Amino acid sequence: MATKTGGRARALVFMLFSLLSAVFAAGIIYRVIQGYDQTLAELAQDPHKKVTVVVAAHELSQGSTLKATDLEIKEIPEELLPDLTFFELDEVVGRVPTERVLAGEILREERLADPQAGKGLNAIIPQGMRAISLNLANEAAVSGFLNPGNYVDVLLTISSDDIPVTTMTLEQALLIVGVDAAMEVKTAGGKKKAKGAPSITLAVTPQQGERLVHANSQGTLTLTLRNDVDVTSVETQGATASKLIGLAASPAIAISEVKTRTTPDGSMMIIRGGSQSELKVGADGMIRGQKRGRR
Repeated sequence: MATKTGGRARALVFMLFSLLSAVFAAGIIYRVIQGYDQTLAELAQDPHKKVTVVVAAHELSQGSTLKATDLEIKEIPEELLPDLTFFELDEVVGRVPTERVLAGEILREERLADPQAGKGLNAIIPQGMRAISLNLANEAAVSGFLNPGNYVDVLLTISSDDIPVTTMTLEQALLIVGVDAAMEVKTAGGKKKAKGAPSITLAVTPQQGERLVHANSQGTLTLTLRNDVDVTSVETQGATASKLIGLAASPAIAISEVKTRTTPDGSMMIIRGGSQSELKVGADGMIRGQKRGRR
């Protein structure tokens, strides 16, 4: 009798254990199925996983120091995430764009200056270069069509005792690093008036800076806009009134061309027909022509 009672007890224990195991397994299966359903529901609403990145809240100017108000956080699909992006505002605040950034554009490391380069305009000036600003008449600065990142040539119109008024290309393919675009201000009555000559800031070598400052004090400078991918230098010929109207300087020599080149001492050589003149800087800072005779 005892044997039969012990056998029933073991059977009951086994059945109870089996029932609990079945309930536990059913619970796990239910949770797995519930998780799948939730995942499928999320994918149905948004099939693309999204990440948050830092974007420009408005158009950002080259050389400006970024503030929190210049930036915002935006969600984008993960598969559209470019390399070297930023995910937190603190990573970008205080940095300086090396070129114009459009509103809504994702901020990338390659578009910002090195944090060690400083803040403001100086952060985007290439090593070994200097920034110089020229205040030019609006028509001499391409009538307001210049933007940071453009390249320009600088033309000089000058005259001396030995040569007529001559226009020549002084420098080629200079990078614009800043433009004062605020050319109008509002008066008390709400009307606009001209603010003054635009200020164009160029990146130059120290030698180019010296030439530009002196040329600006002795003659008239004019900028010509180049294609941003065309930075090659070309040989140019100066222009004079005689050349423009096709007149001869003398019965024997026609001024068919005027060429310019720079001598090792920094003077400017002007070649006209069979003769040449050299512009030299006197002790008083004035440019004088020095006749060199025939070539």
